[in-house]
Amino acid sequence: MREKRHGFTLVEISLFLAITGLLFAGVIVGVQNSMFQQRYNDSVQSFAEFLRSIYSQTSNVQNSNGKGRSNRAIYGRLVVFGENKKLNGDTNDNGTIFAYDVVGDADGAFSGDIESVIKRVDLNVVVESDSTLDYAGNVDEYTPRWSARIQTTSNQPFYGAILVVRHPSSGTIHTLVKTSSSNSDGIYKINNSVNTSGSNAATIKNLLDNWNGFTNKEIDFCLNPNGNQPSQTRRNIRMIDNARNASGVEVIDLDSADNRCR
Repeated sequence: MREKRHGFTLVEISLFLAITGLLFAGVIVGVQNSMFQQRYNDSVQSFAEFLRSIYSQTSNVQNSNGKGRSNRAIYGRLVVFGENKKLNGDTNDNGTIFAYDVVGDADGAFSGDIESVIKRVDLNVVVESDSTLDYAGNVDEYTPRWSARIQTTSNQPFYGAILVVRHPSSGTIHTLVKTSSSNSDGIYKINNSVNTSGSNAATIKNLLDNWNGFTNKEIDFCLNPNGNQPSQTRRNIRMIDNARNASGVEVIDLDSADNRCR
C-alpha cells in the first residue's frame, strides 16, 4: 500500500501566495483611496468653515489691537487669495489665504448705501505711522489642508479678495468680491508692503478707496485635491451673491448638476 503524501505542492503554494498578494494589494488600494477621500472631504469642509467663520467674526467683532487712532472701529474682514508673501516675508507658494481686520472711523453718523459709507469711514487693513505701514488689526492665516488648492472653474489658481463688511448704522453685513486673472494688483501685496515705504505702500494706503473694483456677485471656488495637477473630481464651494451670513457659503455635491467645477 502506497503511503499518502502530506503538505502542499510548489504549484499550490505559488497559487496561494499569488491570491493572497492580490487580496492584500486590493485591501491596501482600498484603504489608500478611502484615506485620500477622507482627507479631501476634510479639506473641503475645513475651507467652507473658514469662509463661514468670516461672518461670525464680522458679526461678533473683537477689540482691535490698538494700532492707529483711538477713534477707529473694526467693520469686518478682508480675505485675500494669492498674496505674494506670507506674514514673515517668505514667498507664498502653498496657497495660504489671509484674513485681515478691516478698520475705519468710529465717529459720526454714517448712513446711505454701503458703497458711500465705505468711502466715508476710510476703511483699510493697514495704518500708517512714521511713513511706514502696519496692520490695523488682527491677521489670520489659512492654508488649505492636505495640499489642496483653490482654483477657478477653468482650473486656474484663484486670485481675488472678499470684503465682508458691516454697515455702521444698520448693522447689515454685505459681501463684496474682487477677482482677477493674476496677482499683479496691489491688493496681493499687503504683506510685503507692511513696514515699507514707496509705491507699494501708497497703493495699500488707498486699498479700499473709490470701491477699487469690488462688486456684488456670486463666486465659485473649486477645491482641487491634487494640488497643481489637473483633476476632474473637484468640489464646488459657492458663496452666493452678497451673502449676509454664514448660510451664504454652500458646499455643492460632487455629482450634482449644479457643480460648476467638474
